[in-house]
Amino acid sequence: MRRGKIAAIAALLSLGQVSAGAADSRLPDASPSGIKGVDNRIIADSAKAPWNAIGRINTSNGFYCTGVLIAPDRVTTAAHCLWRAKTQRWLPVYEISFLAGYKAGSYEERAAIESYFLPNGLVNQQTRRLRKTGDWAILKLRQPMGKKIKPIPLADFTRAYWTKTRRKGEGLIQAGYSYDLSEFLTLHNGCSMTLFYRNDALMHHNCDATRGDSGSPIMIKRRGKYHLVGLHVATRRFSKTATSGVAVTGHGLIKSLMSMARRGIEDRIIAEDLRGYQAVKPAHRPLEEPLESVPQLSGR
Repeated sequence: MRRGKIAAIAALLSLGQVSAGAADSRLPDASPSGIKGVDNRIIADSAKAPWNAIGRINTSNGFYCTGVLIAPDRVTTAAHCLWRAKTQRWLPVYEISFLAGYKAGSYEERAAIESYFLPNGLVNQQTRRLRKTGDWAILKLRQPMGKKIKPIPLADFTRAYWTKTRRKGEGLIQAGYSYDLSEFLTLHNGCSMTLFYRNDALMHHNCDATRGDSGSPIMIKRRGKYHLVGLHVATRRFSKTATSGVAVTGHGLIKSLMSMARRGIEDRIIAEDLRGYQAVKPAHRPLEEPLESVPQLSGR
């Protein structure tokens, strides 16, 4: 029943009979892990701004995540999307591509990756596993995106920023490629931040994000313009029924980038492989996002 309704919605959207944001485009019935209560996701028109700045990060092993353009030649996503667990190594750039405005096998623009860089201390050198903190990466494109696709700029999102936002009655907007409707961009308009921690570098949120949404932007619309305030990277489970999204904040991203720039850490860049760029095959499986049990948040 659910699959039939989703297929009908997708078909109507393709024909232009369902507008993005319309009440009847809300996804129905049973909800996957990461959906908090009622499923509030709707289908967005990925051909129009700002949604065309969001796309799929496809990899040659068949997995995908979500990414967002933050500068004409820069895309950010979750770092764990680029980590190959079996070999415990980072993916070479020729196995990664960014498909902006992806929809049902088509896209507004496709970009090859020249290099990407990561925050310090992301890999535990003893266990060779990724740490949960600093789960982000910045990808440098070989060529800037066309002028039609406008980047979504980073905002220095802190507790004080959120306090002002709530006073104005503004909510958050999350948009990504959830695994249960992976061919279409879905968004949750009006979700909220629930907790800041680790010096405002991380936050919990109640946006409906699940597998495939890793690396998806959390935004605020202010004065007609969208700003990136967070990057969804994981889901935390507090009980069998209670979950919370985890995001790196805009403040955390900016602080890390500025620190890296001051220290000139160019050797952290994962550079292009000598074999050069090869076309990445279509990705069909969303990468499993971290899901951990957190009985309490005291001291975090």
